[in-house]
Amino acid sequence: MSKLKNKFYEIKNIIPNTSADLYLYGEIVTDDTDWWTGEKDKNLIGLQSFKEELDNLGNISDLNIFMNTPGGEVFVATTICSMLQRLKDSGTKIHTYVDGLCASAGTFVLMMGDDVNIYENSVVMIHKPINACYGNIFDFQKCIDVLNTIENSTMIPLYMKKSKVNEEKIKELIDEESWLGAKETENIFDVNLIKEQKQVAACISNLFKNYKNVPERLKNMLKKAEKPKFDYSDFEKRLFNIKKYKLVVFLFSKKEKKEGKRI
Repeated sequence: MSKLKNKFYEIKNIIPNTSADLYLYGEIVTDDTDWWTGEKDKNLIGLQSFKEELDNLGNISDLNIFMNTPGGEVFVATTICSMLQRLKDSGTKIHTYVDGLCASAGTFVLMMGDDVNIYENSVVMIHKPINACYGNIFDFQKCIDVLNTIENSTMIPLYMKKSKVNEEKIKELIDEESWLGAKETENIFDVNLIKEQKQVAACISNLFKNYKNVPERLKNMLKKAEKPKFDYSDFEKRLFNIKKYKLVVFLFSKKEKKEGKRI
């Protein structure tokens, strides 16, 4: 058994030339390096790190991917899909599982499974792609064109491969930002419902702030996870006390000097 610590995932139960279990827990990003420490952030799924570890698996017949992700960068997710497609083309069967939450761009990877599996207490979320834009009207139009291309050329084809409903229904669900329970997911997509509850906390992220229909349970989890705001009033009080202390010392020192005492 191989177990990789302090990374966005763990690769377990590697049986040479047979199978491996890959746990994708975290936000999908280009670079999983913490800018402050220079170390790998275990809550991020970095593209290069993913590629390196996938390459290290060697030839396997089956890859089980267990997911708990709030989503992330679209083009990183689509690149991961391309890597997995090459693995499938080489003869590897991919089995994907929703352990807690699979949202946004994470669902692209989910749909790459030859079979898709979801535990009865898990959630899937699909929505329209999001992007930040700055500039003039032409820049905004380019941004709109890119978002439309992502939806129509990437998202819709991926979802339709596993869809039990027509394309119009899928588009409607995307437009509404749909948070789907396991049974709802089973009704819409060709997935296997695992009738047991996976004991794992749903992956929470600041990405939730970009979503409009986040379930209250997940909102509350995010609030609890947020760092407390800095109390500036307390800081000002402490700073005033420090200044007052320094003023007293300064006055006392001047008095000592007048009296000819060493300080």
